[in-house]
Amino acid sequence: MSAHNGSKFWKWTVALLVVCNIGLLLTVWIMPRMRPGPPGGEGPRNFVISSLKFTDDQVKKYDALIDVHKQTMDSLRDESMRYRQRLFENLRNVATGAAEADSLAQCIAYDQKQIEMVTYNHFAQVRAICTDAQKTEFDKIIREVIKKMNGKGRGGPPSRGPENGPPGGRDDRNHPPPPRDRPGPPENE
Repeated sequence: MSAHNGSKFWKWTVALLVVCNIGLLLTVWIMPRMRPGPPGGEGPRNFVISSLKFTDDQVKKYDALIDVHKQTMDSLRDESMRYRQRLFENLRNVATGAAEADSLAQCIAYDQKQIEMVTYNHFAQVRAICTDAQKTEFDKIIREVIKKMNGKGRGGPPSRGPENGPPGGRDDRNHPPPPRDRPGPPENE
């Protein structure tokens, strides 16, 4: 093999590898966004409706409960994310930010508690729209519903975004104000 042919061979090999790498990166980046729905089966809403054999009236009530639940959860998650961002911004001032970090961690913990209680209350409301026969079935499937809501057995966690939150931020009708002994979040200086 001559030097010219060897050089040509390596140029083509490198070019082919670059194209393959770009294709791989695009596949990894684009493919998760192209999933039409949960690959592990139906989502939690449809699972509940089909498992409990909801009537059209029950589906309407259930959809209304889902909307309120989603808005409240989005609001709480957004609030927690803001607290987390502020918490980790404190890493720049570790010596002076310890007290603020503790206060922010308490706010995050409080929001997580609210998330759990909002979910619990949501399912209590869903159970309340069930007939007695449906309540028996509901009690059997609730664990599977929670798994589906948390993204287990699916392609990932449920999608959400700030554009779906309630107008004006947190909806205080769905969760109580912080307890009096809970320190409020520190103000940014």
